[in-house]
Formats: sequence, structure tokens, C-alpha cells
Amino acid sequence: MPTRHSIAAIVLPPLVLGCGAGEGVVAAGTAQPPDVVFADPIAGPLQEAFVDAMPPREPFIFDASVLHHIDLELPADSVDALGTEPYEKVLAAVTIDGVAVPDVGVRLRGKIGSFRELSGKPKLEVDFNTFVDGRRFDGLESLSLNNSVVDCSYLKETLAYSVFEAMGGPYSRTSYAKVRINGADYGLYVVVETQDDRFLDAHWPDGDGNLYDGKYVWYGGRDYLLLDFGEGNDHEYQLEEGEDVGHADISGVSDALVAAWDQPDFYETVGAVLDWDEVHRMWAAEQWVGQNDGYCLNKNNYRVYFDPDDGKADLVPWDMDYSFLRDSDWGRDWSAPSGNLALGCFRNDTCRAAHRDVVADLLDTVDTLGLQEQMDDTLALIEDEMYADPRRECYRGDIPAWLDYVEWWLDNRSNMVANRWSL
Repeated sequence: MPTRHSIAAIVLPPLVLGCGAGEGVVAAGTAQPPDVVFADPIAGPLQEAFVDAMPPREPFIFDASVLHHIDLELPADSVDALGTEPYEKVLAAVTIDGVAVPDVGVRLRGKIGSFRELSGKPKLEVDFNTFVDGRRFDGLESLSLNNSVVDCSYLKETLAYSVFEAMGGPYSRTSYAKVRINGADYGLYVVVETQDDRFLDAHWPDGDGNLYDGKYVWYGGRDYLLLDFGEGNDHEYQLEEGEDVGHADISGVSDALVAAWDQPDFYETVGAVLDWDEVHRMWAAEQWVGQNDGYCLNKNNYRVYFDPDDGKADLVPWDMDYSFLRDSDWGRDWSAPSGNLALGCFRNDTCRAAHRDVVADLLDTVDTLGLQEQMDDTLALIEDEMYADPRRECYRGDIPAWLDYVEWWLDNRSNMVANRWSL
């Protein structure tokens, strides 16, 4: 049966290294002017090549070697509407690296942990075809702008998605941008690729399957519902892309899970409706990046895609701002995960052994990624902007400790995971 939980169950983690919401916002004029490489503006007739077009190349907004500029203009009516219904898209205009796009949709994002109003540092979605049906911007339908209010290092999401990419599963591309809204400086944002039908086409041979959102249902205040298979809440999964089948595909996974629970043929039975190869890679990456707020440890921040080629479910990672957390930070245990699929797998000898093999592959893969070099290159690009961000929610003096912590993680996480699995 579905169960509702108090917010205390997923209360914000002990903000390691002292970052606290609303604390220590830097006063105007205290930061030095940044010395970074910005994206070159794309102006004049070339703009038409990026709007209503589907170029075969990589969208320039995901060029992580430059710092992008995003300017949003919200009319007064839109500002008022977001104050009343923050998740409903309102009319706006956006300029990205000099390319102006009128009549876009904008909404606020996030829930208990990262939601902020316009008066703070909001998490945002910019949708290019809300008011102009079928429009694309550089091949994209929309962009997600993450505020890093719970990550004073600004590094967790970009580094985490690099690990998911290396494991060969679906992942969102990222970059960084300075964001202004109605001329006001909103600071440094992480640009994250939105997971839509265009995203599905890029990661599966057939992207016409059903994509569901596995984020928790929030009833307001302290009341919410975590979504998982086999708990009677299949109907609560939100269909993001695809065809409404009355959640029959989600229920198929739940039914297999319940029927096979603690049975010798668990791995084979569930494997008829779940792509174990894909799921093992996702879970291994979740563990290495310390995604305590993901599927395995919190039944949160994941998507479910049903691949038409085989009819099986794949799990897709999403929202990495609460990654790089040790099990003890939230009182979680990878030996007894919260997600029912993971718990059932780890209770089954065949499934657990298969997962252990994938973890071993992950450890070999991570060693080749050069994550420390990626961190250094990223800091060379954004470090001044981190300190200058007028809306960040941590003390300026805490930033070095956050960066030291991420570096410590990169140096030590593989050993921690290896010890967990006796590798």
C-alpha cells in the first residue's frame, strides 16, 4: 500500500562542511571581477540557424569549456503567476549566448530540498515550444537550470553525470551559465539536459517508448509519497513521454517483483520485464557518486523508460545535487537499500553476484576518467563565479572546505566501494 512520509525521513542531509540555506550571501561589490572564458555571442542572421532547426551536431549550450550567458525576461504578469503557481509555465523571452528567443515557457522546479522562489535563487526550466508548437532551439525542446543551493562546490552534478556517461547508460549533458532575470544577477547555474523525447531518441534506437517520472509526489508542507514498484502506487508515476496505457507497464514490473520476491528465480522472473544490464550499471554509478537521494537509497530522482525494442524497463538517473554523500550522512546502508528492486536483488545470490561484477567493472572504468583533471578544468572556468554568486546559500569562507571534500571523495571513493563489495 502507498505510504506517506514525514519530511523528517528525507530531511536535508547534515550539510557537510557547513553550507546552510539563507546564510552568508555575499554582499554586492565584495567579489573580484571574474577572469573566465565566456561563450562567444552568436548574432545576426546566424540566429535563425539555431531556432526551429535540428542540427546534427552537439548543441553549443553543452560546451563545457566556456561559461555561457542566459538572460530571461519575465513580464510582470508572468512574475505574478509564478508566485501563485510556480510549476505552471509562463510566458518569457530568453537570450542564450546572444541568441534571442521570444515567447518561451518558464517554470520553477524543485521541491522540498531545492525549490526557491524568484526572490531567491530558483531552479528553472526553459521550454522553447510551450507557446510555439514544435519549436526547437539548437535542436533542444527545453533546458533545465539547476541552482546548486544544496551544493556549495557547484561540482557534484557535472562530475556525477560523467560517471554515468562512462558506464554506458543514459545520462544528461551539463555545462555552466551565468543567469540574469529581468536584468538582476542570479549567479552561477548548472545547465542540465532535459530528459524528453529528443533525449530518448539520442539514447535508445527507438525513443518512442513510455518515460515516467519516479520523483516523489509532494502534497505540500511535510507530506509526500515516495514512488516505488510493488507498493500499490503505480498510478502515481507521471507519464512524461509516450502513450497513456493506464500504467500497465509500470504494474508489469510491480507484479513481477511481488511474484518473485525471495524466490530462487527472482533474477530471471524480474529480468523478463527489467533490463538488468542497464539497471546494474545505473546502480553501480549511483553508489560511486554517493547518490543518497536516488533510487537505491531513497526511491527518488529516477525515471523509468520502457524500451520498445524489448519491452523492458530501464532506470534513468536524475538530479545529482545530493550526490557525493557517504551512507552515514543520511543513515543509509547499501547493504539494505530502500528501493525494492535493489533490495530484492541484493537478497538474491544470483542478482547480487551479477551486480558485484558490474561494480568491479565500474571501479576499473572510473580509474580512467580523469575526474580530478575535470574538476581542475571546471574550477579554472567557474571558481571566480562561485565566489561572486550573489545568491549562493553558503558562506564564502566555506567554499574551500567544500572543494577539499570533493577532492577527498575523488581520491577515496573507489576504495570505499571496493571495501563494501570485498573487491
